[in-house]
Order: sequence, then C-alpha cells, then structure tokens
Amino acid sequence: MKNKKIIISIITLIILIIVLIGVIVFGIAKSGNFSFLEKTSTLYNKEFNDITSISVNVKSYDVKIKETNEEKLKVKITGSSKNKDKIKVEQTENRLEIGQEKSIVCIGLCLYDETITIYIPTDYDIKYNHLSSSGSLEVESQLTTGNIKTTSGDITLKGIDNGEVNSTSGNIKIDNAKELNVNSTSGDIKVGKINNITLSATSGNVEITEITNKINGSTTSGDIEINKLAIKENSSLEARSGNIDIGLKNKVFIDAKTNSGNIDIDNSNTNPILTITTTSGDITAK
Repeated sequence: MKNKKIIISIITLIILIIVLIGVIVFGIAKSGNFSFLEKTSTLYNKEFNDITSISVNVKSYDVKIKETNEEKLKVKITGSSKNKDKIKVEQTENRLEIGQEKSIVCIGLCLYDETITIYIPTDYDIKYNHLSSSGSLEVESQLTTGNIKTTSGDITLKGIDNGEVNSTSGNIKIDNAKELNVNSTSGDIKVGKINNITLSATSGNVEITEITNKINGSTTSGDIEINKLAIKENSSLEARSGNIDIGLKNKVFIDAKTNSGNIDIDNSNTNPILTITTTSGDITAK
C-alpha cells in the first residue's frame, strides 16, 4: 500500500513538472524571445538589372519562379530568421547565383515556410541552372534553356525551349518545350506539347499530350501514354513492364514487338518508322 502511494506521488509530480514546463515555454514563446517556436520571416528582398542567367544551388528551400510586369528582376527569400546567414545571393555581371551553405535543422514547432521566389520580367530571356537536395521547383515563366536536377522534390515547368530535367524522387510536369532530355528514377513524367524528347523513367508512368517531331523513350516499370503522335523522324519507345498506348495523328510505319502482351496497331508503309517494344505489356497505336 505504501509503495502504491509513492508511485502515485511520483506520477503526480511528473505531471506537474510537465505542465509547469509547458506554461514556461509557451509564455516565453508568446513574448517572442524563445526559438522553440519558429515563424516565417522575410530574409531577403532585392531587385536586379540585366540578368540573363540564374544559378540556384540549395538543399532544402522550395523555389518558385514567377512572371512580373515590373522592369527589374526580384528575389525574395522567406524562412526562419535564424537561417538568414545560410543563404547567399550574388550578382556577377549578368549572372545571378543563389546558394545555401548549410542544411537547416528545425527543432521544436516549426511554422516557417522556406521559399525562394524569383520574379522575372516578361521580356527577359533566362538561362536557368538548378540543383536541390530537398525542395520543389515551380516555374511559371518561359525559360530559354535549363539544366535542372532535384534529389527529392517535384518539378513543375510552364515552358522551356531547350534543356535537361532530372529527378531522383519526385514527379516532373512540363507544359510545353521544344527539345528536352528528361530522366526520373522514382516519379511520374507528364509533358504537354513538345517537338523532340528523350526520356527515361525507372519507376513511374509517362504521359505526353503531343509529340510533333521525334521521341526516344523508355520505362523500366510504368506505362507510356501519348495522346497525339505526329512524328516526322524515326522514333522508339520501350517499356519493360508496362503498357504503351498511342494516339496516331499521322501515318507511320510501326515495328511493334512484345514478349508478353497484346498488339493492336494501325500500320502503314509510310516513313517515319516508330519502333515499339515491351517485355511485359500491351501495345496500342491507332
């Protein structure tokens, strides 16, 4: 009986200590002098002239690129005020470089939004290079050229003339492009209208609205779907484990082979040649 009373007393004391600590923490946090509660602050906000090239190398920030009717390019960075010194923005002639020196670790209640927003005037032609470890990229303006690589994070592009896009773990979505090389290890690839594309997906589906000239693509595990295919040059598609479904917009000669699956195609004796191969999956081109 005595031991039971001791245990109850200890539990009561522990509860009182936890309540007391909670009151102290939230009381100090409310006064704004406690770093346990972190909120979003504006870390950087500056305008630039005559920028033709942007290079971003970050670890954890999300990056957004937006169009603006203003005459100058602007960079705005938000996040925790404790991390202000970890982000650097430098201009060298017409080149703008944005970098993150160290990874950011949040301990406590983290309410801040780590975002780099770049506002690009509509009449600017921008060459864009991007490298990030953990963070998404969302581009709402048209890029001239780009070399984009993310380890973990989605990539969304309104439009790009020429470039290369790579994602280790994340989805890729591109509205329109002229010529692209796209690679994804784990994630879906979705492309709107494009002239020429070379793509590779290890694990994920590929969906393309329209091809107007040429495609060379392969998936290890995932389907390939092309709504409108109007190629003018010889092209090829391969899916080891997945279906290939194509809507033909012009006449092509289709060389289709599958080890395990059905083939349903509308063939012709007209060039160009479209070679389609699946190891395990159906082929439909009509």
